[in-house]
Amino acid sequence: MNAAYETVMDPSTVIWTLSAMLIHGLLMAVQLGLIVFLIGTGLLVRLAPGVDAPWLRGLGALRGGSAGARRQGAMRIALGVALLLPVALGASFAISLAASFATVALLISSERAPPAGAIRSGRLARRVALGSAVLLAVFTLWEGEDALALGSELIATAQGWRAHELEWQLGNDARTPKVGDLAPDFELLDPSGAVAVRLSDFRGKRPVALVFGSYT
Repeated sequence: MNAAYETVMDPSTVIWTLSAMLIHGLLMAVQLGLIVFLIGTGLLVRLAPGVDAPWLRGLGALRGGSAGARRQGAMRIALGVALLLPVALGASFAISLAASFATVALLISSERAPPAGAIRSGRLARRVALGSAVLLAVFTLWEGEDALALGSELIATAQGWRAHELEWQLGNDARTPKVGDLAPDFELLDPSGAVAVRLSDFRGKRPVALVFGSYT
């Protein structure tokens, strides 16, 4: 084995990996929440403009049967659907990028000049939706990918590689430890290359994680 690889893994590697996964998971939740908000409030003003309930007010529903309110309801539905297209149909991330910026513009416009005859409610929910739209717009512009599509791709890739790894293990090396087996003892050098560390040194004291591969 190349001596350059005979090192004990730096725990910060795991921390950064888990942090990246957490960030992508959070962004997926933000985008899904914004989609539900846009489509839900849009459908409410289009299909049941006269419905009123405390929980609807708390969710930031836009109520009222005026033409302006119904038009904005249709726009919300269209923007919510647009945010789904990259992950649902593999459309370009530019669609969700444009939808994110359009959502920001729509929500700001609604705050400053609500449609005539519309009843606004749920100020906190509206502010959260606006912040979510800004976050998505910035991330999509910076990353050059749709947050929901990227997160789904990462999850699918991880699951696919896990299945591939197990298949290879079972088919090509029957002697390797299987899931649930006790890991065989081994020895590696620390990052300085001067101190040898054995896996058994940590047995019963702390968990040990080994990560192989590159991070891009």
